Amino acid sequence: MAHDLVFMTGATGVLGQELVKKLLLTTESDIAILSRAKNRVPHAERVRKILKAAGMDAHFGSRVRVVEGDVTKRKFGLKKEDLDFLERECRVFYHIAALTALNGTDKECQQINVGGTEHALELAWDLRKKGNLERFIYFSTAFVAGSVWNYRSTEDSLPEKPAFANYYESSKHEAEGKVRKAMGHGLPVTIIRPSIVVGDSVTGEVSDFNVIYPFIKLFAHGILTKLPTHPENTFNIVPIDFVINATTAIVRNPRSINKCFHLVSPEPPSIGSLVALRESFPKVAKIEMIDPSSFKKDQLDPQGQMVFSMLEPYLGYLNGKLTFDTSNTEEILRDTDVRMPETGPAFLKTLITYAAKAGYLAI
Repeated sequence: MAHDLVFMTGATGVLGQELVKKLLLTTESDIAILSRAKNRVPHAERVRKILKAAGMDAHFGSRVRVVEGDVTKRKFGLKKEDLDFLERECRVFYHIAALTALNGTDKECQQINVGGTEHALELAWDLRKKGNLERFIYFSTAFVAGSVWNYRSTEDSLPEKPAFANYYESSKHEAEGKVRKAMGHGLPVTIIRPSIVVGDSVTGEVSDFNVIYPFIKLFAHGILTKLPTHPENTFNIVPIDFVINATTAIVRNPRSINKCFHLVSPEPPSIGSLVALRESFPKVAKIEMIDPSSFKKDQLDPQGQMVFSMLEPYLGYLNGKLTFDTSNTEEILRDTDVRMPETGPAFLKTLITYAAKAGYLAI
């Protein structure tokens, strides 16, 4: 293998898949991918399938090497030969793997998001001290600041007592705290904090409909028709291609070491603009917005209450007043061709049109 090796966790996830493609297309780096067997599909086969779908399977076994492991185990449970290989070759370590389900349990989020990050940091220190690691890139989330309070989150700090909407947020806050501690002790770290990652800015395409999409489905299909929010409230979404392009531009710049970057929408769309899209999609059920202060779950019928319970982890994203400082991000992207994303009504329409075309939304 060539001398500059990127090691990545979470490469089979939505963000990781796109980052692997981008690195193969725009760099000469080789990539070692951590993977585990899942649903009876062997660990290496999962990665080969992703490369094949992207028309990049020629790189499998040449530029792309798969190492078997699991982030919930110490040093990812890697075999000695794989550990030795990473110590010799690894220059850049991306830790992306996380449980991103907003309804994940405390135990799951602790095990994967906190425990997984602890194991990544332990391995990163080894690769730094015994090997040639130059950079640890940690994918956090903009919502480490907690989505359910009125707060302006800065890139260079972590709020001490945020108001969290779910265990995903609290576990990522705890994990980022550990990464910042390692950074303070000399590990060269770059922290990436995306908001809610959605489809491509031009096509709307995305490999998996998660996080915000199930929420849109509840309303598009008329399963839930009442929404406790105000039309002027915003929700911060970010196109996946912006996250990938910004990340690679940030990592290329040596000034990004020991800094954190908000990859967010500077002018996020409003709930009102989402609801107004009914005019373009007449099959979508009518949505009634209710003042959150007068909304009571027990006023709903039993089915409505059950469905609303599914929605609760998302409510912070609809009623929060969280905003984001993007000084670091804008400064480092200034001399690149990457622009902050536009996420207005036209973009929302693109996302929903793609979801419908892909068969996810029946509208």
